[in-house]
Amino acid sequence: MVRATQRLHAAPRAATPSQAPRAAAPSEAPRTGWLDGQPTLFQAHQPPYGELALVGASDDLAHVLDWQHQRPVALLKNVQRLTAPNPGMMTGPGTNSYLVGDAASGYIVIDPGPNEHAHLERLWQAAAGQIRFIVCTHSHPDHSPGAAPLQARCDMRPPILGLPSGAHAAASAFFRPDQALAHGQVLSLQGGAHSHSLQVVHTPGHAANHLCLLLLEDGLLFSGDHVLNGSTTVVNPPDGDMTAYLDSLDALAQACAEHGIDFILPAHGYVLGFAAQAIAQLKAHRLRREAKIAAAMQTKPDGGLDDWLALAYDDVPPRLWPVAARSLLAHVQRIQRTAAGA
Repeated sequence: MVRATQRLHAAPRAATPSQAPRAAAPSEAPRTGWLDGQPTLFQAHQPPYGELALVGASDDLAHVLDWQHQRPVALLKNVQRLTAPNPGMMTGPGTNSYLVGDAASGYIVIDPGPNEHAHLERLWQAAAGQIRFIVCTHSHPDHSPGAAPLQARCDMRPPILGLPSGAHAAASAFFRPDQALAHGQVLSLQGGAHSHSLQVVHTPGHAANHLCLLLLEDGLLFSGDHVLNGSTTVVNPPDGDMTAYLDSLDALAQACAEHGIDFILPAHGYVLGFAAQAIAQLKAHRLRREAKIAAAMQTKPDGGLDDWLALAYDDVPPRLWPVAARSLLAHVQRIQRTAAGA
């Protein structure tokens, strides 16, 4: 069933024999993962660390970190990740699709990804066809096109949920869900004695229709493209908006504090640990970049975006400047609105 609520409190988290206990908060102790066929030690500041902390990897329990697209990766007993075979500069190792639930409750698919037949077939098989909901965090073409063909593959035709694409979205990002989700709404699966509850957090910024999801019983945040591991997301006007993006980071920080969220599961990259710290560092990074852009605008008041880009992104390889230019425009618009008192 779909249950709506506006209350912001965590659901009970009691451990049961058939469901893993709530993941412990990550510590600073080094952890071992299996990479390129070798056990490799990772420190807390390295990208794979949060994932190793979530799955409980240690010196005597190595988690395989190599990216592959053939099999789902179990992160908890009720959370699996299957990465789509669409690696690239904008997608990293590929788009992470997540399965939440178990055999008794059925599954929620988060971000089915591109319309890639083999990937969608693997998702369907991993859920044994028992998909109850399909949720898209936003409408970009590496996240939502797989929703309709995956739905058609399922006998029970699970509803496609999310938010419709905004008026300024590109044609490639057009999306209309079967049901629109509301901020604070909770999607619940019940099977046997166990429930899996996903609470919606509307997080515009990267896209006007972007949303994140809190898995209340397990203290996890599915962040879509709003928070990534190893890179910062692109904020591309007019559908993207930098002020909305920063405000949404604040909303996520508040939600993480209220629900005791320690881990972030992004749409690209490994799981992040130290959720509150990761969000704070991301906001600080964006504000530092904005300060560099403001300084570049003052240095060249008669310049344009290309002039300011070279100054403000002098620490970024020039091959990445075409992508950085999108977020630069979002910052410039925010700076100009602030100066105008808007």
